[in-house]
Amino acid sequence: MSDEEPDLPVYRISKVEDRERLLAQAMAHAEAQEAQYKVIPADAPLRGRWKSPLAWGVFCLAAVVALFPPGWLAGRPAPTPTAGEWDRGVRAAVYLQAQQVEAFRLREGRLPDTLDELPAQIPGLAFVKSNNRVYQIRARRLDGTLVVYDSALPSTAFSAAAGWGGEGGTR
Repeated sequence: MSDEEPDLPVYRISKVEDRERLLAQAMAHAEAQEAQYKVIPADAPLRGRWKSPLAWGVFCLAAVVALFPPGWLAGRPAPTPTAGEWDRGVRAAVYLQAQQVEAFRLREGRLPDTLDELPAQIPGLAFVKSNNRVYQIRARRLDGTLVVYDSALPSTAFSAAAGWGGEGGTR
């Protein structure tokens, strides 16, 4: 077909009266269905009334358990490290930070100006740069005494605390 040819006439599939009758029947059926589902059954007032009080009860119980957890639910408290474990952890943290400083020196060819230049920083450590080759990393024990890692004279106590062998003494 080309654009110049007129469309073929469409023959009526049904009569207008038949379509109107079918439409009226469909509308009447829809209204009947709607009326059927709008009717409230006789037992409806009791049907859904238990859900709200139950939901409020569960909510209140959850709030009480959240605010005042029972001992059996809370579990045991986390263990606190002893002074020796804390000291070993401080020395291991200082040694691991020193290893990161050494890796930075190998990668960049210089010492970092601050610990912020390293990919990971351990909080509570201080970095003191003496010159372009020597540095110190300092931390405090629980009793306030200073733990110092000196890159010029590294102690084996730091590598032992980190688990890489050594004597295990303190500096």
